[in-house]
Amino acid sequence: MTTAASRLSIEATVAGFSGWLARRRAPLMQRRRCVDSVELFLRWQHDQRERGQPCCGEDDYYAQMRHTGADDAQITEVRTAVGMFRHYLITAD
Repeated sequence: MTTAASRLSIEATVAGFSGWLARRRAPLMQRRRCVDSVELFLRWQHDQRERGQPCCGEDDYYAQMRHTGADDAQITEVRTAVGMFRHYLITAD
C-alpha cells in the first residue's frame, strides 16, 4: 500500500523535475509528457518495492512496458524522459 508520505514524496520530486524542465525552457507538451512518464515510472518502482519485488529498475520497467504492448517509440520516449530525470537529480539547482 502506498503511504501518504510516499505519495507526497513522489509528487514533490516530480514537481521539482517539472520546474527544472521549465527553467530550461522545454516546450510545454514535452514537459508534460516527460513529467507524466517519470511519475508513472516512480510510482511503478515504488509499488514494486512495496510488494517486495527484487526487480524494480529501469530495464525491468521497459520490459514491463513491452510486455503490456508498448512499442519501441514509446519505450524510447520514456527512456529519454527517465534519462532527463536522472540528469535533473545529478544537477538539480
